[in-house]
This record gives sequence, structure tokens and C-alpha cells, in this order.
Amino acid sequence: MMAAATALAGCSSATDNLPDDARTREADAQVRSHWGKGLDALPQETLVLISPNNRNIQQEFEWAFSLDQAVRRGRRVRMEWRDVGGGGSTIRTYLTNVYSRSDSSGIDVLWGGGDAGFIPLAQAGVLAPLDLSSDVREQIPAELSGTAMYDKDRRWAGSALSAFGFIYNAGMLRRCGIEAPATWQDLSAKPLAGLVSLADPTQSSSAAAAYQMIVWSGRDWPDGWARLLAIMANADRFTDSAGTAASAPLVGTALVATCIDFYGALRVAEAPGELIYVSPRGGTTFSPDPIAILKNPPHPELAKEFVDFVLSSRGQALWALPVGVPQGPSRNLLGRMPIRKDVYRLYEGRLMGGITDPFQAGQSMTLAPFARKVDFGVLRQLVKAAAVDSLPALKAARAALAAATPDQAAALAADFNRLPENIATIEGVTAVAKAIKDDTQRERIVTDWQRFFAEKYARIARASSMGVPPMSGTGVSPVHSPTAPQEHGRDAHATFTAGGRP
Repeated sequence: MMAAATALAGCSSATDNLPDDARTREADAQVRSHWGKGLDALPQETLVLISPNNRNIQQEFEWAFSLDQAVRRGRRVRMEWRDVGGGGSTIRTYLTNVYSRSDSSGIDVLWGGGDAGFIPLAQAGVLAPLDLSSDVREQIPAELSGTAMYDKDRRWAGSALSAFGFIYNAGMLRRCGIEAPATWQDLSAKPLAGLVSLADPTQSSSAAAAYQMIVWSGRDWPDGWARLLAIMANADRFTDSAGTAASAPLVGTALVATCIDFYGALRVAEAPGELIYVSPRGGTTFSPDPIAILKNPPHPELAKEFVDFVLSSRGQALWALPVGVPQGPSRNLLGRMPIRKDVYRLYEGRLMGGITDPFQAGQSMTLAPFARKVDFGVLRQLVKAAAVDSLPALKAARAALAAATPDQAAALAADFNRLPENIATIEGVTAVAKAIKDDTQRERIVTDWQRFFAEKYARIARASSMGVPPMSGTGVSPVHSPTAPQEHGRDAHATFTAGGRP
């Protein structure tokens, strides 16, 4: 073993892409025993990948897969990560253009960026069918709460799971005498006023997805919107990135922040015991982050080996184990949820804090029929108009609700929760979703929404200070929606009471 370690330390070509640690030295010893030569002398093969995954993920899987191949196959693997200058949408556009002109992209594996980018590529025939083993199909369910975990034609498979929740500073909440939140609605509690960190959904897709989960948790579209509006009224501010918002409880500029699961897990790792991440039970869906082999790959056998490794329990452990433990990452915490059921049993008690077992009964949200009709683009623009662009007025209106007399409370809450008329129903949302695809119409619609919310918040503040119920607003003319406006103030009591507590 000592001779192997000495020889490895003296070479450079084999270890340029491997960390100099105990794991690499152990692999070198096994290679010498089994193949009669060290890592530096093994033949080298190249795998070409394209991925929006960050460099930490790329490195950890490259190192682990390279050592796995050296020990099992007697070969070194060099990974070439193709960079086309953008994230998932840029990669999808690039591949679509390349395959429109050629039968091959010269790339083996597409990995990460969410299932929304893989679905159209599978439909376009850009992805090759995967040969998923019986073990993989047994441990990765075909669907989880109605969401597909792999393509029905097996042209992609989920390699990890994503969900949404919130992170809070447990120590600061205790010192402030504030009860720790457990559900989305807890984030709208009066004691958390000005203490919730949120991100602008037009700048962050993950922030927008978290808000979508909050809306989906409602009984219907108006109730879901009322829940989200109540939380946004507790915002300290809206940051330009979800990562910045998620850091606020760590640095103490806020006590709670909504975030995607892996932001939460990584922040918890920075302050274990002080920070807590919660994926609300029954309050979030779990979506797959896929991997696929591209059509006519230059290295098909090696590409299959890599996909098999990522989907194995060994590969899945990298997502969620702490750094340096057996089968964990070498240097970088990844903080993702494994997609294999058995990983949560095999490593029970050893996974990072903040990692949620999505397969626990009741953990995943069961979607109401209206949920999938809540258009993502409409919600992003609506949140910007109702809260990001008018946060001081929104908070003033919320304060007016908290100070309202019992005689005022119901009418004020109904007015506060009222939506613009053109999106007061889920059918209206569908109609507006088509209209805002046109730049000119989108600008006019959003401007109308901004005016609607500014007038409404001012009206509520005036009515409360005068001690009289507010006059109902006329709303926004439903010129882009064929549906009639629907009164939804009936759900107001579900979000606000005179005391401001849900």
C-alpha cells in the first residue's frame, strides 16, 4: 500500500482530474492488484457531456466515476464538459439546432436542468432510449404523486429530485419568542412581519416555483393566491436571486426564507443545529432532474456506464452524504435528494441535515385539479405587480388589516385578497397566459395590474384609518379574458383575521 501511494504521488497524468486523497490512493492500490498497473498507466477514454449542473456536481461525479471505472474496467476516464454559454434553456436550443442539421451532436450525455427541458427533446427524437435495469426500475418509481420520474419511452430518467420549502434560523426564532414554522401558511403569521426573505420571481425561476407550490396548496386559485399574498406581505424585501434570499437566515438579515431544497440543505450544513430546512408535508411536489444519452453518441458504451453509475445506489449516495464519509463526496457538499428509494434506508441517519425523504407517506403534495392550470408566466408577473413593485404599500395594507376593528375585518380582508378581474378565475388565468406572450399586451396587462394593486392597498389603508369599511374597487377590465369576474372574498377569512394570524 505504501509503495502504491508513493508511486501515485509521483505521477501527474493520471491524477490531474482526481483528488489526492485516501480514496484515490485506495483505488490505485486496487488497480495495481487487479490490473497489474497503477492509475497513471491505464488506457484513457473520453466521455463528452453537456450539463447546467454546477462545477461541484460535475467534479464529484467525475472523480467517483473515474475511480469506479479504473477499478472495475481498468481504464481512466476523462470527462469533457461541453460549454455552450448558458443554462438549461440555452443547452436545449443548442441541441435542437445541432440535430436539425446533423444526426449526431458529438456529445454523449445530457444531464440536469429539470424535466421541462428533456420532454421536448425526447419528443423531437434527440434522446436515445435508455436500457434501465430491473434494479433501477424497482428503486425509482415510474411516478411520484402524479409526476413522471422517467420518460414513458425511457429516453430520460430522473437522476435526483427537486422540491421546495423554507429555511429558518431556529436559534433566533427562539430568542425572539416566535414559534417555528411548519407549513406554508405559518409564514404569514403576524410575528414574522418583515422577517421573511423572498426573491423576485421574474429574476429567479426557483423562487417562482416555490410561490407556485404555495398557490397549489390552496383549495382553489383564489384561496391559493390569498395564501401567497399573505406570505409576501411579511417580506423583508425581494432579492434578485434565490440564493441570496436563502442566505438571509444564515447572516441574520431575516429569520425565514423560501428556497429550493438543495439551497436549504447547503445552508443547513453551514450552521447545523441553528438553521432548519423544511419541505412542508403535503405542501410540495417532487420533480425529477433527468439524465439522458443523446442520439448517436460518440461513446455509447461509456455513456451507458455513466448513466448506470449515476442511477446506482453508489452514485446516488454522492448527492446527500457529508464530505469525506465512505461513499460520500470528496470535497464538495451537493445537498440534493436522491431519487432511489433504497438510498434513504441504506444511509439512514447518515444523510446531510435538510435532506427530506420524499417517499414517506404524506410527504408529497396531492395536486388539486386547478393546480396545473396556474400558469407559471402569469404568476411571475402577478407577484411582481402585487408585491415586488409595491412592497411598502402591500405591507401598509397588511398593517391596516392587523389594526382593523372586528366590524371592518371581513370587508378589508375580502378587498385585500381580491384579484384583478381578468384573472379572478382559473379560466381567466388561462386566457391571460396566451395574451402575455405578446410583448405589447403583456406590458399593458402588467401596468393595469400595478395600478389595481396600488389603488387597492391605498384604499385599505385609508379605510382602516378612517374606521369605515372600504368601497369595493372596480378592478381591471377583463379585455383579455372571456370569462366573467368571480367574487372570491368568501375565502378571505382563511388567510386573515382581525388579529392578522392565519
